[in-house]
Amino acid sequence: MSHVEIQTIDHQLVVTINRPEKRNAFNPEVIQALTKAFKEAESVPGVRSVLLKGAGKSFCAGADLDWMKSMAQYSEQENLQDALELYDLFKAVAECSLPVVAQVQGHVMGGANGLIAVCDIVAAEKDTQFAFSEVRLGLVPATISPFILKKMSPGFARKAMLTGDRFSADQALSSGLVQFVGSSDQVDAYMAELNVSFKSSGPEALRETKRLCGLPEIHQGDQLRAATARSIARARVGAEAQAGLNAFFNKSRPEWKVDQ
Repeated sequence: MSHVEIQTIDHQLVVTINRPEKRNAFNPEVIQALTKAFKEAESVPGVRSVLLKGAGKSFCAGADLDWMKSMAQYSEQENLQDALELYDLFKAVAECSLPVVAQVQGHVMGGANGLIAVCDIVAAEKDTQFAFSEVRLGLVPATISPFILKKMSPGFARKAMLTGDRFSADQALSSGLVQFVGSSDQVDAYMAELNVSFKSSGPEALRETKRLCGLPEIHQGDQLRAATARSIARARVGAEAQAGLNAFFNKSRPEWKVDQ
């Protein structure tokens, strides 16, 4: 049985880490399968977004204990290769051209926080516990740190990473790591609402808006001004926007909108 299950449900690519007996902990197979899933997501026909989940009671407990034991015997070069592959997973999620949402519950530990930090929108069940547990093991949250510091408020992130203390879903919400907290049913409903929004939006507009979210990291000043101006000018004359505007003014339905 695959450690990562991939399904297309209602115009959404659902990617589920499926190791519930291990609290969906990372190992090389999980990392490689997730990386592949996100690199190929945009080529799946008819998909408007990606939903990342963890099977069972916990979203992800971080690194698998057996994998961690084996890494202690690796050379520095072998550990370097492992770390690069984990970073490549986060990069693949961050660079996915589709909106990526995550639904978390139970425990989100160590590297799992990096995985949700590169998602666009994260919803957590109210009893979910989070922690950067690396320092408690004499390790460092190295590969996840750039993504964490981009997503979370820097002050809270520093405290959480330096202490290794657990923090609640409400604290994750206030820090910016997650965007919604509620009961299991409320989280399910929130995810369904997000999917309705994605299906009601122009597919090319979604991809371009996702790209725009990363522009300030690439351009500044006049370059940023020119890049954003080109983006809206190109969109205005494109077929998708023309269809959307005509539908709005004529009170009709654009052809790219998915029926609910």
